[in-house]
Amino acid sequence: MGFLDRAKKLAGQAKDAADQAKKLAEQATSKASDALSDASSRMAQSSGTTSAPPTAPGGGASGAPEYGTPYVPGMLGRPGWRERGLTDPAALLPIRERDHAGVPHTTKSKIIEEPFGMGRRWTSAGRSAALFYQLYPEHKAWEPPGGRAPFSGVAGASVATLNDGRTLVFLGAGGQSVVLELTGIDDPVRADLARTVAERLGAS
Repeated sequence: MGFLDRAKKLAGQAKDAADQAKKLAEQATSKASDALSDASSRMAQSSGTTSAPPTAPGGGASGAPEYGTPYVPGMLGRPGWRERGLTDPAALLPIRERDHAGVPHTTKSKIIEEPFGMGRRWTSAGRSAALFYQLYPEHKAWEPPGGRAPFSGVAGASVATLNDGRTLVFLGAGGQSVVLELTGIDDPVRADLARTVAERLGAS
């Protein structure tokens, strides 16, 4: 075999080796990406939800998929929780706890305002769970027609039942008050949800 033939053969072998190395590198990158994606998914599932990233008032929609319906600043006609830099209601009433209460994790929220606050409500098959911030004076001044009663299990909390069957649990921490609204939820689960909201509200 002449020198030129040997050189061509070595060049071909070098090219094959380079192609193989490139292929191995691409496989390694793909596996690393899959592992990272899987780890992120498991972390999201184990924690139930995550807090929304900080955004300046008046910014774009809150698009975290675990929150369901995106919140758009001003969509309620006046500033809501996001413009005030507060934790999203979906983070105070996490997806895992809602699922445990019988409101499936696939249920999308509705962003609404009630006389007692602004927030999100998840409704499915006769059950609902909702969390409202009492942001304005009229929210805080509103009182249920039948009055309130002490709510056992959470210090300082009170509870009321509306004529349509909704139960309202009034909670507060650090000067910020919220209303947990539940329909078709048993008392023990209701107490667990209230404690979860109170703990997260205090930590936010």
